[in-house]
Amino acid sequence: MSKLHAARPSGTERKKPRTSVFDFFGQVRAEGEKVTWPSRKETVITSAMVFVMVVVASVFFLITDFVLQKAVGLILGIGG
Repeated sequence: MSKLHAARPSGTERKKPRTSVFDFFGQVRAEGEKVTWPSRKETVITSAMVFVMVVVASVFFLITDFVLQKAVGLILGIGG
């Protein structure tokens, strides 16, 4: 373990006071209310875009795999 990790905090550093469970969940709820949630339309459009990109990537890798398989087969002479 390095010296930086093994160093103990000096007496001048103050620890944060403990937060009760109820205060913690109250803070979590307050932060959740600050979030700007996407609309249903934005969620549908974004999901469709992800689906399209997955299909495009799948086709790309399918073609790439086929081409490399044929190239290696021709180079090694097993399938030519």
